[in-house]
Amino acid sequence: MKTGFAAAGALVFAASVSPLAAQFMPQPSPVPIPPGVTPIARQKLHDPNAEQEASQIPTPGGLPDRRPARPAAARPSDADGSSVDAILAALYASVSHEAAGTPNWERMRGIFLQVGMLIPPKTPRSDMFTVLDVDMFEQRVRESTAAAKAKGEPTSFFEREIARRTDCYGNVCQVFSTYESRRATTDEKPFVRGINSIQLVNDGVRWWIASVAWDTERADNPIPAQYLPKEPVVVPPEYLKKN
Repeated sequence: MKTGFAAAGALVFAASVSPLAAQFMPQPSPVPIPPGVTPIARQKLHDPNAEQEASQIPTPGGLPDRRPARPAAARPSDADGSSVDAILAALYASVSHEAAGTPNWERMRGIFLQVGMLIPPKTPRSDMFTVLDVDMFEQRVRESTAAAKAKGEPTSFFEREIARRTDCYGNVCQVFSTYESRRATTDEKPFVRGINSIQLVNDGVRWWIASVAWDTERADNPIPAQYLPKEPVVVPPEYLKKN
């Protein structure tokens, strides 16, 4: 009996001492918790802003240029962006072409920003403006040219600037460029006139076209006199002799 009570007492004593002794026994090192994981359920944390931040446009630099890379020999010279005069001349030259030719799309891509926009006049049957990049503008011109050829209509196109109003500040310029369009350079009268509203930016090296929005002259939308060419000033010969 004594032995039974002694054994039982020893078990009770051991049961009471074990938790206390266990506090002083060496404990295994905790398993490190990876970043972004909850310490209890060990599940991945959900960051509601992560997806939005991942899709944000990186700055500086803006949107990446998604246009296909071209060989160095095919890249346009920076000369077209060397001045406001040069880039506007390049713009009009790039869209002009004979009936057997096409606009110079590579030259046009070389003067527009990679996200540069072209915004034609809104048609009466449309509720919204059409906003195009150079690739979309090229596709639109190709389709309209094909339709004109199918109807036997002329497809040559020559556009030139006849007046300009320019406002610049720092690295930005807004140009109101009045234009005339003809089917041949020898045509006495243009078949359409209008104004190109051109936004230019300078990256410290050269000028780029950010956007071109335009409207055409109509009976109810005449071009204001301040945007038309002014008569050349005739300087008296006697004044030239004095100066």
